[in-house]
Amino acid sequence: MTKTCAIIGCSPMCFPWGFDEEDEGCAALKLILINQISKLRGEGCTRFAVSMDCGVGLYAAEILQGLKESDGNLEIVSYVPYEEQATKWTPELRDRYFNALAECTEVVNVGFEKTVGCEFKAHLEAMKEADTVIAVYDPDDPLCERETAAAAVAEVLNKRVLVLDPKAIRLS
Repeated sequence: MTKTCAIIGCSPMCFPWGFDEEDEGCAALKLILINQISKLRGEGCTRFAVSMDCGVGLYAAEILQGLKESDGNLEIVSYVPYEEQATKWTPELRDRYFNALAECTEVVNVGFEKTVGCEFKAHLEAMKEADTVIAVYDPDDPLCERETAAAAVAEVLNKRVLVLDPKAIRLS
């Protein structure tokens, strides 16, 4: 049986560093994601389901694609909340997003148009077959209510949930 990890996260607007990927907090988050993914890979996890967005989803997809270059058994499944989500992103983010999608093993379009709750639905779809969930969000931030709810659903379904709180992440 294939072990699967779902990776979900809040919008970069909720991060202390926002969209600044050169900030030490963002670098630390990416390092922690690499470490967690590598640890899960060492435990036999071969399939990673990513709820795709311009933050955690994109970071995770890019990390996984880097690891896949030396690990042909790695599968990356991207869950896209709605088809046109990248329309208003910066050109750089759009390019990274479409490059990431092109390298995934599979892309699942959860919805065609943006609807209320479409991002939450993408989280749930990504978690459906997962044994473990990596959830990046601030449990105390009301703007992260969909991630808080998704992590609660995962726990009710007896999935192992690893919460990474962006406000608590620092480079040592």
